[in-house]
Amino acid sequence: MRRPVPAARHLLAGACCLAWLTVTTGYAAAAGAAPDRVDVGGEALEGGTGSTNPAEPTTLGPGLWSDTLGGSEAQNVHHFTYDRRIRDSTVHIGVIGSPPSADSDALKVDVGYVDEDGNLTSCASDDDSITYGIPQSVLGTAVSIGQTAADSTDRPPCLTAATLEIEVSRGSSSVTQEMPVAIKVVEEAGVSDPLSLPETPEAVSFDVPDAGDAEDLAGATSFDEAPELDSSADGVTVSTTLPQGSEQLWRVGVDWGQQVVARVTADQADEADFEGRYSGVPVRVRLVDPRREVYALTDEAASDQSADGSYQVEEPVDIVAGSNPLQYRNRYDDELPVVPGDYWIAVSVGPVDPTADLDPLDVPVELTVAVTGEPSGKPSYPGVVTSPDEGAQIEGYSPDEPFLVAEDTFSAVASGNPVSGDGWFSTRRWAGLGLAAVSVLCLGAGLVRLRARR
Repeated sequence: MRRPVPAARHLLAGACCLAWLTVTTGYAAAAGAAPDRVDVGGEALEGGTGSTNPAEPTTLGPGLWSDTLGGSEAQNVHHFTYDRRIRDSTVHIGVIGSPPSADSDALKVDVGYVDEDGNLTSCASDDDSITYGIPQSVLGTAVSIGQTAADSTDRPPCLTAATLEIEVSRGSSSVTQEMPVAIKVVEEAGVSDPLSLPETPEAVSFDVPDAGDAEDLAGATSFDEAPELDSSADGVTVSTTLPQGSEQLWRVGVDWGQQVVARVTADQADEADFEGRYSGVPVRVRLVDPRREVYALTDEAASDQSADGSYQVEEPVDIVAGSNPLQYRNRYDDELPVVPGDYWIAVSVGPVDPTADLDPLDVPVELTVAVTGEPSGKPSYPGVVTSPDEGAQIEGYSPDEPFLVAEDTFSAVASGNPVSGDGWFSTRRWAGLGLAAVSVLCLGAGLVRLRARR
C-alpha cells in the first residue's frame, strides 16, 4: 500500500521536468523571437483607434497612446483634440510608426486651433518618410506648440488656445496596410525668462567618440525594453548582430546642456558571404527624442560624415548621428533637441531584395554612444502654475517637475511616462516569472525525494 507514494513522486518529478521544458523552451522562443517590426508602445485608445471624423475627434490626455493607421483609405487620417491643462504652456506632440512594407510611406502630424469664427488654423506641422533601402525603420515626427520666440511678449493664439486640434495622417492614401503608431503628448510649463538662457549654436558640431572595448549587448525591438547605456562623455561601446531587415534600439539619458553622439562601425564583409550579390547592405543610425521625433544630425564641418552607410566587401562601415547641445531656445529656431529625457539610438539594416534568390545576411556591428557636456542651462520654471480657463492652481506641479507626462503626473523629464496597466508584464517577463515559479516547484520536489530516500 506504500508503493503508490514513490510513484506519485516520480510522476511529480516527470511533470516538473515537462513543465521545465515547456517554460524554458517558451521563454527561449519569446526571448529570441525577432518581430517583423519595432514595437512603438503606448496605451490603447478608448475605442481602439482614433476618429476618422474631424467633427467628432478622439480626446487625448497627456501620455503615450497606441493607434493604428490604415486598413482602408479612410483610416489613414485620424483626428484628435487635446485640452491644455496649464496656462501658457508648451504642448509637445509627436507620432512614431513602424512601416509595414517597402511601399512609399510617411507620417505627418498637424496641430492647430479653432478660432471664434469656427475656422481651423494650423500652428505647426511636420512629417517623416521612409528611407530608400531600409523601408522598415521607424518613422517619427513631432511639433511643439507654445511661445514662438525668446523675446516675445505677446500671447499668440497657439499659446492661448485652450483646445488643440491634432491630425495624424499617412503620407499616401494609396498605402492601406495597417501601420502601428504611438502618439506622444506631454505638456511643459512656461519658463520665466527664456531670453536669459543659452542661445542655439550657430552650427552643428561634435566630437566623434572612439570605439572602446565592446560589450556584447543586443538592442531591443521595443522602445519600452531598449537597454539603457551609461551616459559617458568618453563613450560606451556595445556589439550586436542585426539580421537583414531588422532594427534594434538602445536608450540613453540626456540632460539640459548635453548632446548625444552615436557611431556605428562594422568591418568589411567576407567575400564568400557576398557571392551573387551586386550591392552592399544599407546600414543606418538615427536618434529618437522623448517626443518620438526621428532624426540624425552630422557635424557641419565634416563633409564626409554621414548617418547612412553600406555593409560591403570594399570598405568598412563608419557612420555617425549626433545632436546639438540640448538648449531650451533650440525650439525657437527649429533646432533639435528640445526636451530632456530618454533618447533612443536606432540602428537598422536593409532587407534582402525580394526579387533575388538570396539568404539574409547577419550584419555584425559595434555601436559607440557618448553623452558629452555637463548639465547646464536649465530653465527657470515658475513656482506655481494655473489652469488656462479658471486660473486654478495645478496640484502636483513643482518647478523641479515641470513636464505633465500623464494625467495628474508631473516629471523632471519629458520621457517620464509611467507604465500603467499590465505593460510591464510582457511575454518575456511572464515567461521569466513562470521559469522562476517552476524552478521553485522543482526544487521542492527534489527536496521531497531526498527526504524520502533518507
